[in-house]
Amino acid sequence: MRPIRDAAAAWRFWRRFRGRHPGLFPAGDALQGFGRILSPQRLRHRIGWNRLREGCEVSADAAGGYRVRVKSLGLDFFWPTPPDCDTWYALEQEVRLEHPHCYTTPPIVLGPGSTVIDVGACEGLFAFRMLRQRLARRVIAFEPFPDMGVLLKRGAAANGIGAELVHEPMAVAGRSGTVGFRTDLGADASQVVVDPGPGFSGLRVEATSLDDYVARTGLELGRGDLIKVDAEGADWDVLRGAESVIRSKAPQIAVTTYHTDDHADQITEWLRSVQPAYRMRLKGFAYWTPVPRPVLLQASAL
Repeated sequence: MRPIRDAAAAWRFWRRFRGRHPGLFPAGDALQGFGRILSPQRLRHRIGWNRLREGCEVSADAAGGYRVRVKSLGLDFFWPTPPDCDTWYALEQEVRLEHPHCYTTPPIVLGPGSTVIDVGACEGLFAFRMLRQRLARRVIAFEPFPDMGVLLKRGAAANGIGAELVHEPMAVAGRSGTVGFRTDLGADASQVVVDPGPGFSGLRVEATSLDDYVARTGLELGRGDLIKVDAEGADWDVLRGAESVIRSKAPQIAVTTYHTDDHADQITEWLRSVQPAYRMRLKGFAYWTPVPRPVLLQASAL
């Protein structure tokens, strides 16, 4: 009876977290998407397939892969394999503002002058939405997986936003250098391995810390800009590599916390110590993880 077990685990976590961080993660935010935890996996798969068929137009692309048009957004993206129900759940966060994985809900405030740093850009749908909806004037999209980088650039061209999107084909980490990068986990789950051993069989890619990137490029970030992080478990490491920028400039943060058991606690405490001006919001519980974990932490000093 996994739904009952997961609901009980989420309840226990919520009680502990609220005791440590009063005022953060109210019941309304904790319950976002909670129906998915209570639903059997078979039902979730059926819902995902139905919504993919209703919400998207899928066609094989002559250049390889599949072109997916998200009807409600009027945007296209490219995917390397035939889309399935999990593809819908990966893109749903851009379609439904009430989804706990949506990066741009309050307290995040963006506008036509904002710069967005997109760590873990994958196929680029988040970046495309930022530019098409004029929530940013430019997006710097970090995606080190070469195959996905090609699809990201094809999507930007197809949506007519190639000039406003900068693709950086490198990883983001706590420090600059070379890291391992696993690509065997799927297009939407590739991850950085900070210290790959001699037997590591994945890619080795260039990595930068965001502090080093800002210093090297002269990028100006402020309170109206956003650092979005979905780094498949390296999320806190990415933020630690931006500590100087966060302390001095207080850009807005939207970071996933569901990849690791302790990240919701650890990142919350760390951000409070580094930038006391932040107002924070934690949303939802993941139903796709081994145990329910909070999905997304947002922080803004606006």
